[in-house]
Amino acid sequence: MRRIEPAFPDLLPVSHRLGPPPSVAAGRTVTLDPVEMRLVWQVPPRRRGVGDRSVPRRPVRVLLHAGLVRQEHEFLERLLEGGCGVLAMLDGELAPKSLPAPTFEGQAVVLAPWLPSFWGGAALPDLKPWRKRGVAAGVLLCLGPAPEPFDQVNRGIEEAKDAGAAFVLPSPLSLPPEDRHKIYDGLAGEGGDEDLENLLFHTDLGQLATDLEREASRACRRAGLPEGLPGPATSVTPRGTFAASAQLLLWARRLDLLDGVSSAGWQLRRAAQALLASRREPQALVTEDNLRVIPGFTPWVEAFARSAWSGAGEPFDEVLARWVAH
Repeated sequence: MRRIEPAFPDLLPVSHRLGPPPSVAAGRTVTLDPVEMRLVWQVPPRRRGVGDRSVPRRPVRVLLHAGLVRQEHEFLERLLEGGCGVLAMLDGELAPKSLPAPTFEGQAVVLAPWLPSFWGGAALPDLKPWRKRGVAAGVLLCLGPAPEPFDQVNRGIEEAKDAGAAFVLPSPLSLPPEDRHKIYDGLAGEGGDEDLENLLFHTDLGQLATDLEREASRACRRAGLPEGLPGPATSVTPRGTFAASAQLLLWARRLDLLDGVSSAGWQLRRAAQALLASRREPQALVTEDNLRVIPGFTPWVEAFARSAWSGAGEPFDEVLARWVAH
């Protein structure tokens, strides 16, 4: 088990990964590394070392892939018994019974990556059996340049809803030039393709990613699907604490995208991290009118947190209106 630094820590607040990045499954051309948010074309198999088998003294949030869930059932049981939270990627065949039973609510979450067919994506698995077992199951919606990209995003949300997703996590793809060249070489043909070249090499990918994130939010609201991770919880960090912190991190990112250097996102990020470290139940603090005991909860941050967690009120409504505006 190794510490990780996700490319988008506001979207994927996990600290460790068990095992290597995923290998491409048989019959597939590509898969996704959710830590770097990069496409994986081929990864040589690598066995985990003995040192990886130590259960941490302090519970951590661990990401692992479908193949490793099947291979390391016993060790995964030990991690769950030790109070660790588990985020399992459904990037291969995995039956709900293959995941050891969580020891408390919200300890395990499963996340199925959705890639447009343009990038080699496959159909989403059925997530309803996971939800019947009491495990939160959602979709990691990968956003990148593609023909008719906004239609692709809406199609992804529709497929997530049809698959039984309880939540959606939209996240941009990191697409270095070599990945774009692979796609171009595979689709352009010998004569080249000017439209495809413009899409992959002459598009402002940062601005497009922001526009697609905003379109994903609009689509999620139309479909009634929550955004952001609801877990995993650990034995020292309840599910409600993680979910509330993750929601503040999500909106910290969105404020940064909306306002740039003048963003107040850093205030939400600081408060979210302090809340996570405090391990306090946010709803209890709200009921007691005691949020200010958490460092970083200034009057504006407290007002934003209260309105964001309830889904309405100022100043959250104003930020939401700007974020989903066309």
